[in-house]
Amino acid sequence: MTIIDQLSSTQNFNGSEKELASFILKNKEQVINLSIQKLATDTFTSTSTIVRLCRKIGLKGYKDFKIKLSAELQQHYNNISTIDPDFPFTEDDSNKEISQRILKLMKDSLNKTSQSLTNELLEQAVREITQAKKIGLFAYGDTYISALSFQNKLMKINYQVNLPILSDESKFLAANFTKNDCTILISYSGRSKTTFELAKILRLNGCQIITVTSDANSEIAKLSDLILPVANFESKDLKISPFASQVAIEYVLNSLYSCLFVANYDKNQRHRLASEKLFSDSRFTDR
Repeated sequence: MTIIDQLSSTQNFNGSEKELASFILKNKEQVINLSIQKLATDTFTSTSTIVRLCRKIGLKGYKDFKIKLSAELQQHYNNISTIDPDFPFTEDDSNKEISQRILKLMKDSLNKTSQSLTNELLEQAVREITQAKKIGLFAYGDTYISALSFQNKLMKINYQVNLPILSDESKFLAANFTKNDCTILISYSGRSKTTFELAKILRLNGCQIITVTSDANSEIAKLSDLILPVANFESKDLKISPFASQVAIEYVLNSLYSCLFVANYDKNQRHRLASEKLFSDSRFTDR
């Protein structure tokens, strides 16, 4: 029987021990960092009560209790396996449990995306972008933040990427791209009507279209020349936050940026360093 199970079973505990056990169960992560004196103060008990409780559950004392509880909690975190990507935590989870659930969800999303993001796909994307006369980038909602970060990175190595600030500008911008240009569309669900309309305009103009999406069979994907896949974890509708999709999209974009950097490494490195030097005078230096 685990320590947590024994603390939950209070038949052999007196009143003060029950109060102490209840406090420990509600504050498991905090307790392993408390001294016996601090725990006694916080629970309005005594150090002797704490030692007596530890011995009642088969432990030598408080130090032994903290070691065993810490190991038990770590095992519990490692055993977290089934996570709903739309609702990965509940109100009953501790802060540590929530952080472990989010960590596992992100790891799973990254691992699954990595399996689909092949060397060949990245090579083709790099080829299309480096050969393009103009580069466009279209995203909406949560994905716009990732797109903005991607644009910022590329700007620092002298890639001028057109990302519309206002949604009403998107169709006008799309109409200006030709067969000599390349655009990147970001649509996790692949169901965005606005992005689909843009894809139709770009396709009509013969522009190369790279789409970052979880649905390779969507109508947007069918109009694209290349799909950079992200893991299909979340529902397309109700969720607490796009944890899995956002980290997967940023992983794909960061991978693409890094491949573009390496495609002309020396030139991009010199440009990056020169850009940093321009801003060096605007920063405070250590004295």
